[in-house]
Amino acid sequence: MLYWLAICVAVVVAAANMLPYCRAVSLALIAIFDLQGVAGFFGNRALALISIPTGIVLWAFIQTAEAYPILLKHDRKLMRLIALEADSADQLHVNDDDDPALVRLKEWYNRFPLLSIRTANRASLCAYIVDTFICLTIFPPVDGGFGQLVFVLFTGQWGLINWGSVGLIVTMLFCFEIMVRFILFLGLQWHYMKRAHG
Repeated sequence: MLYWLAICVAVVVAAANMLPYCRAVSLALIAIFDLQGVAGFFGNRALALISIPTGIVLWAFIQTAEAYPILLKHDRKLMRLIALEADSADQLHVNDDDDPALVRLKEWYNRFPLLSIRTANRASLCAYIVDTFICLTIFPPVDGGFGQLVFVLFTGQWGLINWGSVGLIVTMLFCFEIMVRFILFLGLQWHYMKRAHG
């Protein structure tokens, strides 16, 4: 019951989490097209409608990239296979007299089992950077833009920071990931309870 309740809460969190992305896409489209007058009246509303599905797709793409390493690491069979291949005797030895091209091929082959995890971690880091900039745009912690934020941080003028916006940014960045981790944890507990009492 707790597992399904957590999924329902995650759906609500996801829906609330999508709104800033839709707003960010809407602001970007309106700034790009910059429609004025009657065309602007109707065009900006059309752009706002287009921004909803586009924002949802952007949100899904970023959240998938952020959560992908977590999902990979919770697949025990995949982790076992990667660990066995990375630790196997099938690794190619790099000799001193090997051609540089052959050395690169051997190194690539030896790194291959861990490549999916490394790529997922890099994609997650890039997604967090993009996510942070979107959140800073939608919930600016300081009036005056990103340059003013850097100035305030370097000069230690903490009184100028809107801490409510900072709280929203942290929530938007990590709330969905926490829900994913919690659901995976509950699913794992459910799996072991079924095995223990089955």
